[in-house]
Amino acid sequence: MLRETNIQRLHWADKTMSLLRQSQLESCERRLSRLPAFGLYTSDDDLHAEELWSLSLDAQSAPRQTHLHTTQELRAMVLARLPLEATLLTMDEHSLVERLITLGGEAELLDWLEMSAAETLVRRLWCTIRRDEDRFILHLPSQLRTPLLLVLSDRRHDEARSRLQRHDAIIRALLYLGGLLHFSEPLERIVADVLLCKEPGKQEYALATRYLQAAYDFFYDRDGEMILLHPGLAEPERLFSAMPQKDSAPLELDEDTIRGAMEGLMPEERQLFTRLYGLLSGATRPEISVEEAVEDLRMLVKQGVSLPVMREVLSSMLTIQPTAEMLRAVDELYLMTPRWGALQMNRLQ
Repeated sequence: MLRETNIQRLHWADKTMSLLRQSQLESCERRLSRLPAFGLYTSDDDLHAEELWSLSLDAQSAPRQTHLHTTQELRAMVLARLPLEATLLTMDEHSLVERLITLGGEAELLDWLEMSAAETLVRRLWCTIRRDEDRFILHLPSQLRTPLLLVLSDRRHDEARSRLQRHDAIIRALLYLGGLLHFSEPLERIVADVLLCKEPGKQEYALATRYLQAAYDFFYDRDGEMILLHPGLAEPERLFSAMPQKDSAPLELDEDTIRGAMEGLMPEERQLFTRLYGLLSGATRPEISVEEAVEDLRMLVKQGVSLPVMREVLSSMLTIQPTAEMLRAVDELYLMTPRWGALQMNRLQ
């Protein structure tokens, strides 16, 4: 998801990972509320064809309109690439599509991850969405359910999804280690290793790029290059400017480091997490869980936030004054947590 919120001038207490997620949820809810109730399979006329095209992911990647679209043309486009596009759904999109098929084509969205997945499914022109008071209901038309069921039950689809899941784990591990990652090599790996394309065309690269944009936070640098972001990275521009150049030597990573990064907690960070979690239990504000509070603090350290600011952020999370033990735990977290900025951002090890 593209990072759109400008938070540069906010205090670090308002730039934590949990608040970034909350901001994303609110933005997603607003966008979902503005999406039309009709879809590509609602009627057979061309009355809404251009409006559907304008909100589609295709229009976002190729905004210059060269001709007027018809409903028949858009349906043919969706069906023609359905197997390939289904292979490159995000994990949350794929799970939501499976639930839609199981439930006969209609499902209530359960959390913000499903809301984000639902938005991209609507913009793929697969689904429609409606709001029922404070609930969002997603609908998958019957014309797509049978083709999708055939695709999802194919052995080759399962094998490709397994390969994609491995790459997703590696990309998330590298984002955990480095904070951000240039899109180019993940894109090439997905096209070559997941799709097994020896001579990929524009469609393969376009759908693989679409997967990266839907699966991860990202922003564009000054040259218009897409940079994937860890969800806790609040100021990507500042970290990006301090990253090693593309032609610098890649960072060598051992197996324990990669495993810890995939789990979202490095071996040297686990004891720090456990200790701070125990000290903050029962002391955080009602709107923030203990786990969120500890994760927020860890992500701030990784971004190089100063120790005095870390203590201020800790105070803002609690319903009591920080104890001396809590402050010592934050000091240890500050001293022993690896910082972002050392990993070469365009290399997948």
